[in-house]
Amino acid sequence: MEKKYLNVDSDVDIVDTHAAIWAEEHEVGVDRVDNMTEAIKKLLENDKYICVAINSDTVDFMPLLRTMRNTVPFMPILIVTGDFTTEKEIAALKNGADLYARWHNTPNGNIDSVLAHIERITERRSSPQKVMIYKNLLVAPENYQVFVKNTEINLTKKEFDILYYFMENHDILLPYNKILNHIWGAENATTEVLWAHIKNIRKKLAEVSSYYENVVENVHGIGYKFIV
Repeated sequence: MEKKYLNVDSDVDIVDTHAAIWAEEHEVGVDRVDNMTEAIKKLLENDKYICVAINSDTVDFMPLLRTMRNTVPFMPILIVTGDFTTEKEIAALKNGADLYARWHNTPNGNIDSVLAHIERITERRSSPQKVMIYKNLLVAPENYQVFVKNTEINLTKKEFDILYYFMENHDILLPYNKILNHIWGAENATTEVLWAHIKNIRKKLAEVSSYYENVVENVHGIGYKFIV
């Protein structure tokens, strides 16, 4: 079985149940580890995984999430939980997760959701992207780098994706739902999460040049626009 995904979970029964469905219905194998250190070790040894799925109910993932993201910049990192809060979601997304979502009611529901997110994330990341330049703001997608003049701005992965999407669609009013669907997919994405990311983007850019403080305009009740 060539395709595999990496499951970070100490609940063996849950993993075994899902692994059987993955193998029988989707021809995907499952490797399981019970901690983030072992997960990162696996990722360094094998670059063929299709995604990483983390059970946050059994694994303390946050301290090493950013390290995992840096280890596999383009791989989908999906986190599932039975204890969902907006604060935990924002923290996970800021540190490199592509998804932070509640468990579905059935194993098949969980697997179908994971497959949908893998397809969405992989398709978007495999699409060719070009360097974007606006005045002294340079955005380079290959290494997720952002520069204002000669100063590099340290954005999170999600912040980078949002800024790049805005620059691609400059002077176009993008509705909230369209942005959320493009960056996160429809599930568990909120305007509050989007607002928090945009606030951070504005702040980080403005720390280098106040010119960029209002470069992302909020049209209340509708969406955002990158102003050129």
